[in-house]
Amino acid sequence: MIPAITWGRDFAGLEKYLTNDRDHEILDLREVSSLQNASAEMALVAEQAPRAKAVVMHISLSAALEDGRLSDATWKQIIDDVLEEFNLRGHQLVAVRHRDKGYDHIHLMISTVSPFTLKTPAKQAFLAPHARVKGVASFALKKDEVEQLPATDVVKRSFNQFALFRLQDLCRFIEKRFGLRRLRTHLEMDGAREVGPSRRTRAAHEHRANRTGEQSLIERADAIRAALDLPSWDKAGRALAAIGVGFEAALRKSKKAGAKIVGLTLYDLRSVDNRMKASDLDTAACRYGLLQIEKRRPPDAIAFERWWPTNTDYLGACPEVKLEEARPSRTEFELYRTQHFEARRLVRLEREKRKRQHLAKRKALSQQLTKQRKEEAARLLPSQRRSFSVAFTKSVRLPQLKALDAEHRAQVAKLRLPRLLSFAVFMAQKAAEKLAVQDKTPVIREKSVSKPITKKVIVEPPAPSRVQTQPKLEHQKIEADSDFDRQLAWLAQQSGHSR
Repeated sequence: MIPAITWGRDFAGLEKYLTNDRDHEILDLREVSSLQNASAEMALVAEQAPRAKAVVMHISLSAALEDGRLSDATWKQIIDDVLEEFNLRGHQLVAVRHRDKGYDHIHLMISTVSPFTLKTPAKQAFLAPHARVKGVASFALKKDEVEQLPATDVVKRSFNQFALFRLQDLCRFIEKRFGLRRLRTHLEMDGAREVGPSRRTRAAHEHRANRTGEQSLIERADAIRAALDLPSWDKAGRALAAIGVGFEAALRKSKKAGAKIVGLTLYDLRSVDNRMKASDLDTAACRYGLLQIEKRRPPDAIAFERWWPTNTDYLGACPEVKLEEARPSRTEFELYRTQHFEARRLVRLEREKRKRQHLAKRKALSQQLTKQRKEEAARLLPSQRRSFSVAFTKSVRLPQLKALDAEHRAQVAKLRLPRLLSFAVFMAQKAAEKLAVQDKTPVIREKSVSKPITKKVIVEPPAPSRVQTQPKLEHQKIEADSDFDRQLAWLAQQSGHSR
């Protein structure tokens, strides 16, 4: 069972979302007279507590697909458990079941202001951080539980403190109670990290290894972890280079702060496209994100943020690996990349310029056609002007504007640039070009000594092709005509429609 929770102040908006144009049924109503009056009654009660901010509590509970459709009695017991956990018994509630998905799910609209006390629930008792046990759900404590604990192990918190985490733990309890499909708890998820990376990460590395035939970095995970556990980045770099792995800073660029180091990326020295995040090496006992690695280093160790800018070429100092073999030069690729982005910038400026010119031309043409239509309609009877305007728009105005738009699109299409090549594709093309130049040898051709042929050769002209060409369309100006019927018939004929 998957829970979700949101907060707000708009009862009417939530009621509209739950019921309008949705296949639904009303599962339960509590402390409200009817569904039609529910939002108004809840809002009236909430107004009595002006200091309360999040007066609307919206909870959705989704059962697994294999659980099928739960009975109304089961859902009502689940609702009772939710209200009991957040101390919301006696509060106004609307429970709606939606039938627009393949799985069974309900929505709860709850007012956090009690209609009896006109206040939000009082603070609840929780275990203090030092008294919690890892893997044990931290629900709100009952009165008898508080009495059995030392005062130092109990803290008071708001009723909505850690609401989502409490709902998730409550769903694990509900799954076990009603025999539903069980999802993993937080402790079970931590235990899954001991096995290795997530299934998605492992599958991605396996797919790449099968496609390229290269060894995945995941297969060298233990050796990489041992290298990253060394006390300094110099030692870690040398140890990683010895097993054919390099690392570099993961940067996040922004206009205000520039480039900021936010992580660590590992890559294969023999294939720079074979890379992974350092955090993919996490286990239940130890994590390998950049911040976690820094925390385990000695206090006097140089931080990666200070070490990396002056040691980006650290591979050159590693005797275990030749830099030119391990990491191909990216100078040509960076030059190509810079030229590509500069060309893209110039194309963007040219596109914007042509767009402004096109909008100006379109506006001028539109005004010209509007003026022409008004002048010609003024010479007609009032009863004939409307039909003439419709025919003029279909036959003259729209075709000319569409032709102008098509011309602009054709001009813009010519400005398109080819896509930016990846480093691997760029280097492969460069290698092919160099190989072609090396294989090209000069060829000496002897001049022919034979006499030129002076005999006339009769060349038969090719048979005319049967390609049909469309006649060129020309915009014809409408001639003023006093006879409205003739003019209207002429417009209809131009548009292909008869009267």
